[in-house]
Amino acid sequence: MAVQDVGIYFPERSTPIFRFHFREIGGRLSDDWTYYNNAELFNKSTHQRRVACFQVPYPYGDPNYPKNMVIDQEIVDIYDHADIIILLCSELHGSTAKFIRRHDLPKMRWFMCGKLTPPLLNGRTFLFLDWFTTTIHFYKNVRPSTLYQLNPYDPKPLMFDALLGRKKLHRDRAYNFINEQGLASQGVVTYINNFQDINFQNMPKEEWIWEEPGLTERENVQWTVEPVKYYGHVMSLSQIIPFSIYNQTAYSLVCETNCDNDLVFFTEKTVKPILARRLFVMVACRYSLAMLRDLGFRTFNTIIDESYDEIEHYPDRQLAAMEQLRWLCNQPQEKILAQCRDIVDHNFNLMMGKDWYREFSGTLSHVLFD
Repeated sequence: MAVQDVGIYFPERSTPIFRFHFREIGGRLSDDWTYYNNAELFNKSTHQRRVACFQVPYPYGDPNYPKNMVIDQEIVDIYDHADIIILLCSELHGSTAKFIRRHDLPKMRWFMCGKLTPPLLNGRTFLFLDWFTTTIHFYKNVRPSTLYQLNPYDPKPLMFDALLGRKKLHRDRAYNFINEQGLASQGVVTYINNFQDINFQNMPKEEWIWEEPGLTERENVQWTVEPVKYYGHVMSLSQIIPFSIYNQTAYSLVCETNCDNDLVFFTEKTVKPILARRLFVMVACRYSLAMLRDLGFRTFNTIIDESYDEIEHYPDRQLAAMEQLRWLCNQPQEKILAQCRDIVDHNFNLMMGKDWYREFSGTLSHVLFD
């Protein structure tokens, strides 16, 4: 549908991100579109095609960030005046899922970094795997030679890494399992096991290990998503592959951000072991492995028992996943690494070879004029 008379609304806070995406998909044509930051003017407009756009704020639902919840009323006020409403959701949490379901309406077009289970009844959903795109960027486009530091096929002195990050209930369980089962001596385990304000600069090694080579401008970091300079390139601290740790350990325990039953959400925590060609066990949302397979990746169900991915009760799901980690610790590394080589190569090639952004932008272009 070749439409030139297009009116597009987005709140001022979302201007940079949508201007970027629309220029990518519309080229010079997007210069002829009429953009609005004022909802009242947009609602009175008479364009051939009217599209409202929002970026779902994060954190949503936190009473410490009341401004993030104005989006509810903004959607209500503009809904009857738009042909469609496009929403970008780069973070997917329990409160976000409730927000999405509350606005499950026919005009809504949700671009998510995962999925909801069960799916929406009225709105339509599409993939926006932003953590894939942004995590890969440095290793694919800026400094691909960085990956040459890895020795993915060689046996390692330790069996696994569990880089658990900030304190959460499902990470408590993983941390306690590792220690109670006597596995800590077989791996590299880090955990920020408190809720206090954190300064990564002075953190002990049992809580955080810096990937030192190439890393600068890291002072006063309090969140792993904060930007640092890595070989001169600005990127999120959390997206730096821990080469020194991966070259000491054979497998990874991925404790994703969430462990819900009604959504799947992928972050850089899943991307990094794939880029490093590693077998991984996931403590994550139900059906996370199934969704990876739907995306074309291969998981490790020919080597370990991945039926844990289907268990509904998340403490039981997590326990079953941790039992697979314990099983791996009792197997000869040479055998396991040989068995997973074709799988990890396939996953690496898919993650690096697929243009995840172009797939998203192509879908966005289609949705814009559908």
